[in-house]
Amino acid sequence: MIRITVIAYLISLYISIPALLNKAGYKFYYGLIPFFNIYLLFKVLEINPIFLIVYSILIIIAPFREFFMTVLVIFLPFMIGDAFETSLKYSFLGLILPFIIFPYIGFFHGVYQYDGGENLEIY
Repeated sequence: MIRITVIAYLISLYISIPALLNKAGYKFYYGLIPFFNIYLLFKVLEINPIFLIVYSILIIIAPFREFFMTVLVIFLPFMIGDAFETSLKYSFLGLILPFIIFPYIGFFHGVYQYDGGENLEIY
């Protein structure tokens, strides 16, 4: 049952990434490029790249890596909800029902708010 939930979580996140990046000012098809889409998502959520490198290494080598993945899965809906101006109830629902809320925020609801006036186009 847990594996099905994790698979549903990942599928909903990967379906929603192109729409989330499009709302943040990137081209839609950037969300379809593997690894680059995750990098851009974390850039949109304004997560420090040094933190991501250290966190990734800890996920790979730490004997208690489940803890690090759980922390990421718990905080990601709240970071997405904060970045796209949704209320706290959508963040909690994203934690419980991510396969419904992530596409809803990406395709229908939410406006990106972290844009500090900088040009986000990548050439």
